Amino acid sequence: MADAGRKQPAKSPPRRANVTKGGQIHVIKVGTSTLLTNDENGAQQANLSNIARLIEVIAALRKKGDHVILVSSGAVGMGCLKLGLKERPQNLGGKQAMAAAGQSRLMRLYEDLFRVVNLQVAQLLIVREDFSDKLRFRAVRSTIDELIRLGVVPIVNENDSLAAPHLSNFGDNDTMAAMTAALVEADWLFLATDVHFLYTANPKTDPSAKPIYVVKDVASLQIAGLEASSSQWGTGGMATKLIAASIAVCAGVHCGLVNGAEPERIGQLIAGNREGGTHFEARLSPDVIGEGMHGRWILALPLAGRVSIGPAGYNSVLRGNNLLFRDVLTASGNFEPDQAVALVSEGKEVARALFRSSCASITDALKKRADAQPSDKLGLKDFTSELRAAGVFLDAYRSWRQGSHRGAKGEMTGEKIKQLGEQQNVEDNEGSASVFEVVAWATDIVLTSVGAMNEAERVMSSTNPNKRGRSASPDALERKSRR
Repeated sequence: MADAGRKQPAKSPPRRANVTKGGQIHVIKVGTSTLLTNDENGAQQANLSNIARLIEVIAALRKKGDHVILVSSGAVGMGCLKLGLKERPQNLGGKQAMAAAGQSRLMRLYEDLFRVVNLQVAQLLIVREDFSDKLRFRAVRSTIDELIRLGVVPIVNENDSLAAPHLSNFGDNDTMAAMTAALVEADWLFLATDVHFLYTANPKTDPSAKPIYVVKDVASLQIAGLEASSSQWGTGGMATKLIAASIAVCAGVHCGLVNGAEPERIGQLIAGNREGGTHFEARLSPDVIGEGMHGRWILALPLAGRVSIGPAGYNSVLRGNNLLFRDVLTASGNFEPDQAVALVSEGKEVARALFRSSCASITDALKKRADAQPSDKLGLKDFTSELRAAGVFLDAYRSWRQGSHRGAKGEMTGEKIKQLGEQQNVEDNEGSASVFEVVAWATDIVLTSVGAMNEAERVMSSTNPNKRGRSASPDALERKSRR
């Protein structure tokens, strides 16, 4: 496999360099349609040919000094084969039971085949909540790092037998693969599917569909008829793969869509051969550059809702400033404080953020804001919200004026501004759900749209793009003090 066209990382971070010792990290996600096939009578069976070819590709990558993390679906399908079921269960308990029965069969199959090429494997059963908690997030990364150091191939699967909320959508394994790629700072994420490329339309129903070789901005794609999986034993489809690709690329990870029946295409894409599959080009978000692991963690968080922002809010996000409540237009979902949401401008996701208030309190405050909107019969504008959002509190200003130098008693520190903002918030929202003036700190916002990143570069062209944003967030100040 030639190295001439290999996509090289700009610079390996110190932590990752100590783990990989110069090699690249590839995350490969395979689904049920790759692992199972029909026999001559139409009955399902393990696709040993596909699995063996995949393992040979992984062995070739390991010989070159690269490292591979395999994210594998298929536990429920394997459980159905093991117990002789002709159809996939539809009820939750049945799916959990099949996952519990099939996971051991799936791992035994992997153990036996990897042993043939002298590779050892290890199983990690995780759920998306392992990414939600930062301590658990770090624990997963530490485990994978150590396995890579030991030369072991980690095999990651969702803990389907226990993760009840997720069994209704196995397409989440695509997202989990992208989360894993962001977590370990991978070079490539490969998503196996049943077609050679991403197409302009569904090639199974539209003969005029043309292959797409390179995607520079996932958000700009306009594809008709994104199909769900046609597999009897799996769920998910092309739409979930595009979501996974969008997460990976803004974490600086190249993403390849390849045909799972021809895993050798993985090597072609790594070597720069466009015939290998569709290549989603990596575009590392400036907020990941600035915030490091914290930014990657935000990208890996499961989304709990969507928040639409106006032009002023979008401009604040581009400049790396805090997002203010006055710039919020609508909120949807069921998110609670400190959960991740998608920030949407003009109908398109532009960033992800940790929100400080709940969806219910935001919706309630938006309704009250609309009800309290003053009449504009005289053509006058009410600047109350603008003055409050500027953070200018008269009493605090007077206190500051009494100080004479940095460190004086009345200094307006970030913590002081935060306390004043919360005090003002309590006064403004007494008797109602809490909504902060600053609904998302700058350091808790990560750009995800390539278009938004390009605009941010233009807006901030006179400054260092690696130092976007400023925030009075206590968490951000604590992280910086530990660096």
